[in-house]
Amino acid sequence: MDNSIIGIGIALGVSFFILYTRKKKWMTEKIVWLICIGLLVFGIFGFLYSKSEFRDDKVMYFGFCVPIVYWIFDRLFKKISENIHKRDFILFLSYSDEINDGFGAKNPHVKDSDKLFSFGLLIIIVATLFLGIKIL
Repeated sequence: MDNSIIGIGIALGVSFFILYTRKKKWMTEKIVWLICIGLLVFGIFGFLYSKSEFRDDKVMYFGFCVPIVYWIFDRLFKKISENIHKRDFILFLSYSDEINDGFGAKNPHVKDSDKLFSFGLLIIIVATLFLGIKIL
């Protein structure tokens, strides 16, 4: 099995899991910071101690570093939204608990900045991963 698949799965899986559960009561900021820092430490040690000729291993370890990048931008967008709207941004993505995503559904409580932050986080997750794959 290709090791890079593991890194890509971790990068996308953990980032999207945190994205969709970020407002759950059991998913506190402390838990997310611990998860992201733990994965980052694992990824950095993997980079330092893996053999440099194996590109698949580098991609795998880079995948462990992606969730912290997502989380930093999530916190940044939260602060901006709190300054603008006095609340955390609303996740405007399909299957989010914060919106009605049914056919023809209206979401008047969702502002344009909420949409921008939601799609921005998607782009950050995927772009960080592809940028890392391209560079490595």
